[in-house]
Amino acid sequence: MSDRLHVLTAIYQSDRADRSTALTVSLATIAAAVTYLIGTIAFYDKLDVLEWSISLLPSPLFCVAAFQAHLLNLAAVRARSMLTLERVLLDAVEPAGPTSVDCETIGVTASERVTNLHTATAPQRAAILISYGGVALIYLAYTALMLVKAAHHMKAWTAVPAVAYTAVVVVLVLVWRECVRNLDFHRSTGP
Repeated sequence: MSDRLHVLTAIYQSDRADRSTALTVSLATIAAAVTYLIGTIAFYDKLDVLEWSISLLPSPLFCVAAFQAHLLNLAAVRARSMLTLERVLLDAVEPAGPTSVDCETIGVTASERVTNLHTATAPQRAAILISYGGVALIYLAYTALMLVKAAHHMKAWTAVPAVAYTAVVVVLVLVWRECVRNLDFHRSTGP
């Protein structure tokens, strides 16, 4: 195997390891967010001791959502890199022909075909949308619930955190939209 193939193989293995680590971190942040939600809801009847600062309770969830978007973008970059490297490595090892390996059924290409919103089957696409949409609805409902609870202490000032959270939601929607675009591997990436 040439030195170029050794280098490409090392880069591929590094990308795979980084992507696996990102998935682990993603799952850990989701677990932390769920724990936070359950913990604060469990003490809902005692939150009045926090007075106006109840309005700050949704903030960590929006930080988690922003971090998840960052991780998804990173996953898209890694997947694009691994897909490119897989093609180069397979072409270098085995020329295309009737007995060649079907690149669509192995490696990252196979997993991307079933887990990517752009290439998954309709039921899998629905499951992806339900999981992300469900989290978004839970975050928005939690935020509304906390703002209603804080309104007893803040009166009209509740509009300030409500506007701030609305601005954050708009930014997050734009970021997630860009993440979904980055996961479309059929889309041109150049200017």
